[in-house]
Amino acid sequence: MSSLLKYSGVVLGMLFCFTLQAQDMGIDAFNLNSNSNNLQGKMLGEVHTLSSEANYFFLYPDDWVPGSVTFVDGNVHENMQLRYQAFEDELISYNENGRFLYLVEKELVKSFSFKDGLTTRKFVRLTQDNNQQTNMYLEELYKADLSLLVNWYIYEQTVSPYVDRNGITRAVDYQLHKDYYLYTEEDGLNKIRLNKRALYTQFPEQKKEIRKLLRKNNLFINGELSMVKALNLLQENNLTK
Repeated sequence: MSSLLKYSGVVLGMLFCFTLQAQDMGIDAFNLNSNSNNLQGKMLGEVHTLSSEANYFFLYPDDWVPGSVTFVDGNVHENMQLRYQAFEDELISYNENGRFLYLVEKELVKSFSFKDGLTTRKFVRLTQDNNQQTNMYLEELYKADLSLLVNWYIYEQTVSPYVDRNGITRAVDYQLHKDYYLYTEEDGLNKIRLNKRALYTQFPEQKKEIRKLLRKNNLFINGELSMVKALNLLQENNLTK
């Protein structure tokens, strides 16, 4: 009887230690909001290791920032430490409890957002463009019948050899670039420059009305903010149909 009690005590002790270790590794460490039906609070993906090259050149922002991830099943994981890996178009989370990096499974993500200084950036996962299956993250600057989306990517350029901050000699420079797109569910993505010509091309039949509207509001399109204002004006005046 005493042997049985000792054996039971050892088993219970091992289970208790395993539970503590699992919690410390962050298995159930992510917070869910009230709309979530995921009782275990688990995310699917894989533990990830970053090279020094990826850490310094491919990630945005420069450090881990608070954010949230919305999944296609409606679950929302909040108060996560996120960074966007622009070179391979991946979302990476830092688990503070387990002290490991987590590559979030893209096929399960509907959108994610994170704080960038005073700005909150939202990315959506585009799964279809012009009836072609795709699987990419794009920043959503404006959402309506006609949306404004941004594709972040890393441009690789050969340069004269130099020594980076880690003392490694490199002959390649990496720069973060952005491509802008107007998007509708019917027509998919249309790559544009941030100017009024993009709107004239998108809506040739309403060109005169759009030009008049921009002049009336003294709006010159030369960047993200002015393009968002212009699209909002078009939406309010029913010129996006």
